[in-house]
Parts: sequence; structure tokens; C-alpha cells
Amino acid sequence: MMDDISDARLLAEVKKRFEQKNETLKELEFLTKKLYDLNEKLRETDKVKGEFLSLIKNVFNNPIGSLLNLSSMMLKNDDSPRTQSMKLLLDVELQKLNFQLGNIFTAAEIEAGEIGSHLSSVDIDMLFEEVCKLLAYLIEDKSLHVVKKIEMPSKIVSDAKKLHTILMNLVSNACEYSFRGNTVSFRAYIQDETVVMEISNTGDVIAKEHKKEVFNRFKKVDKQSRARESVDGLGLGLSVVNALVESLEGSIDYDSSEALTVFKVALKLQEASASESVASESANEFMFDDFEMKEF
Repeated sequence: MMDDISDARLLAEVKKRFEQKNETLKELEFLTKKLYDLNEKLRETDKVKGEFLSLIKNVFNNPIGSLLNLSSMMLKNDDSPRTQSMKLLLDVELQKLNFQLGNIFTAAEIEAGEIGSHLSSVDIDMLFEEVCKLLAYLIEDKSLHVVKKIEMPSKIVSDAKKLHTILMNLVSNACEYSFRGNTVSFRAYIQDETVVMEISNTGDVIAKEHKKEVFNRFKKVDKQSRARESVDGLGLGLSVVNALVESLEGSIDYDSSEALTVFKVALKLQEASASESVASESANEFMFDDFEMKEF
């Protein structure tokens, strides 16, 4: 009789555990379906976000590009001094707007994880000259002297668009925070299998205690600038530069003393075979949070 009771209890326990297992499986199935639905929604959200970013870029870039071309053509025509001055002002403001929009779109692409590298042959000398040409309004307005020293083969394998954005921000900052009549220097050389670019200027300096925050988005540490004469920027430039440098397997740092500030970018030296395409004359024809610092 005892054996019969034990068997009955055993069967009851097996049945109970079988039912519990079925309930668990049903819960897992329910949760899996929920996770699948959530994943599909996230994928759809990412798709919509990507399409929205692309749409916004086209909405702004197309008319800005057209206005810049028109402004450039207008400047070539002789006119009265007053009209010529107004045309020059229009061109400068369009250049500033184009620069700021570029940083906004790049920051959005970084946030969306859409900053893959497209390697090609890039002429550093030509790229720097293009950047200086776009910033001529600022360089001339502050009577700055720009000097360059390229101690390496001019052409390297890298991402031309990213390098352009990096140099535009660093050179622009160097000009903005330079005292009038001073010199902005650019130096490029190869050291320990890395391409090193240094941009230095004499003017307002960024104190070393700000090293861990200066590359954070929207962070400004220049609230009492004596050199900057234009309206404050968005606080995106250095965060964009930092992200792009990291995407190119590089690092960025700065050093400052007295009135001298030197930003130093070190990028991995890429082999020629890494290039996805070889530019005919210049690969620069695309034209138109916490950060661990390393000591020098």
C-alpha cells in the first residue's frame, strides 16, 4: 500500500513539474515574441532616423551649395564698393553657416553610428590649402599669418572627408582664439608608424585641467575669451574631431603654456593597399564621453 501511495505522489510531482515547465516555456515564448517585436520597432526607428537625417541633409545642403556657388559667381563681377562689400558679407555668412551645418550633420551621423571610413589617396598639402581657402575670411579679418611645414610625403591613405572636417575645426579654432596679427602653424610628419599633424596658435589657451572635458559635446571652456571676436559656436567641433580621429584609429591631445596652444592629432599610418580608390589629382574633391588623454 505504501508503494502505491509513493508512486501516486511521484506521478503527481512529475505532473506538477511538467505543468510548471510548460508555463515557463509559454512565458519564454511570450517574452521572445515581445523582444522580437521590440527589435523590429528599433530597426524601423533606426531606418526612419537614417532616412530623416538624409532628408534633412539634402534639404539644407542643396540650397546652401547653390547659394555658395551663386555667391562665388557674384564676387567675380565688378560692382560698386558698397555692393561688393555686401556680396562679400553674404559669402562669409554662407561659409559660416555651411561649416556649422556640416558639424551638426557629422555629429548626427556619429550618434547614429554612420561614420564608416572610405580610404583613398589624400594630398595633405592640398587639403590644408583648401581649408585655409575656406577660412580666408577669418584669416584675413584678423590679419593672421598661416605657415605650414610638411615633413613627410604629401600624399597618404586616409579618409579625405574626415580629414577635411578635422582640419576645418582645428584650424578654425586656432584662428578664432588667436590674437590679431599672430601666426597659426601647421606641421605634418611621420613618427612611430603614425601620421602626426600639429596645429598651433598664440592667443587664448585652454587650461590643462580641462583636458578631460574639452572634447565633450556642447562643452565650452572659453567663456572669457579675449581673442574670439565672433559669436560663440555650438560646442560641437572638438567632440566631432575626437570621434572622427578615433574612427581613423588615432588619438588627439593638446598642450598649452603661456599663450601657446598646440593640438596634436596622431593617425595610424595606412598601407597603400588599404585604399579603396585612387584619386586622379586630389582625393579632396568631395568638397562640396569621456576621453582618455595621452601626454605628449
